[in-house]
Amino acid sequence: MPAKADITIRDFSSATNDRFTNDPAFIMNGFDLSGVGLTTGGGRWATAISRNVLIGAFHFSPGGQIEFSTDNNPNSQMVARSIVSGTRVGDTDLYLAVLNAPLPNSIAHYSYATESVSGDLPGANAPFPVNPAGIYQGMNAYLFGRSPVDHSGFPRDQAVGRNLVTGYSENVPFNGSDNDSILFEFDNEGAPDAQVFEARFQGGDSGGPAFVDIDGELRLIGTNAFIYGDGDFTNPGIGSGINYTGNQADFIGNFIAANAVPEPGSLLVLSSLIALLARRRQRP
Repeated sequence: MPAKADITIRDFSSATNDRFTNDPAFIMNGFDLSGVGLTTGGGRWATAISRNVLIGAFHFSPGGQIEFSTDNNPNSQMVARSIVSGTRVGDTDLYLAVLNAPLPNSIAHYSYATESVSGDLPGANAPFPVNPAGIYQGMNAYLFGRSPVDHSGFPRDQAVGRNLVTGYSENVPFNGSDNDSILFEFDNEGAPDAQVFEARFQGGDSGGPAFVDIDGELRLIGTNAFIYGDGDFTNPGIGSGINYTGNQADFIGNFIAANAVPEPGSLLVLSSLIALLARRRQRP
């Protein structure tokens, strides 16, 4: 995808769809979006899934300095960290990055989909099969991309639309990767599944997060990957695809565990134990 373009959102307005307009009408008002960041050098997306691990897209992998905002106020101070290492998740388009220091408690990190989903494999020279997307089928997702109007700076260039989960497609080849993908058809206005603020990705949106609302809490189901045209999938129509996290949950969880940093409370307990042992050793 090219680096400079804006997400398509039907009936877009700055008040309802631009995060940093900080308007009460914003469609995600009330959710904590502090864990959604963009790099300062090139506007590449990455989202916190632990205190020091981020997730994005391999083909638009984040690097260098990344910034987060504690809220949706454009005047709030940004929290900056440096990405010091990263890895591709198997042969998929998912990408995990490690920060130089843990994020503060003022920056959220999100749970992610862990449910395994499977489907029919694609045949040669045929549209890719579309199957139900497990528990996420038909759910209304929040899709992030570059703002159509707010280009005040990469870390604050964030807009949000919606779309229903259309289905799941297995082993979709994309930029040399092999992806288990969730699809979002961009329905014609007035169609039964058309949503208010229906969204379709454009260039520069790669790696952004796709969330669903589970009992009032955000769950990340994947990262922005590709757009598709009519005839690419067995479902007719155009739309967007994300890299689904659920089938890679073991890899992601093991990576987070391998790079885990102690919680502040754990450090205090450890320090107390060390101090206690030291005092015991000083006894005659």
